[in-house]
Amino acid sequence: MKVAKGPIVVQSYHYDLVDPDSEVKTDLQVQVQDYNDSEETESTEGKMIQIMTPFGIHPEQAPFAISGLIGQVVQLQDVAADEDYTLSTELMEELSRPLVEQIQIITYQLTAMTLDHGYELNFQPNTGDNEDVDD
Repeated sequence: MKVAKGPIVVQSYHYDLVDPDSEVKTDLQVQVQDYNDSEETESTEGKMIQIMTPFGIHPEQAPFAISGLIGQVVQLQDVAADEDYTLSTELMEELSRPLVEQIQIITYQLTAMTLDHGYELNFQPNTGDNEDVDD
């Protein structure tokens, strides 16, 4: 399937120093919604959707917690604009991966500045209830 992607937009990213013994939290979701832009000047051929990744994370024994929302507008060029379409698990993972990687990059860079070493989040795709986070 042909896919055109807009820029990744960090709508919010919140970082707090917390007690490492605070409750572990691993909440990373991927949401898909139709996207309608009234100012759109590009071709409207294909279905426009927005991939959103809200997150709230406190890794085990980490001295920080993060939360926020990152998104990206995507055009599915092989799907009619008015067609109901459900993304396959594989396509959902492919489209959401850059957003998850952006969370990892920002977190690594920010912890490198604030904690004197970068903290790597390791997310594994999970179609069940939770995402896994390891350091």
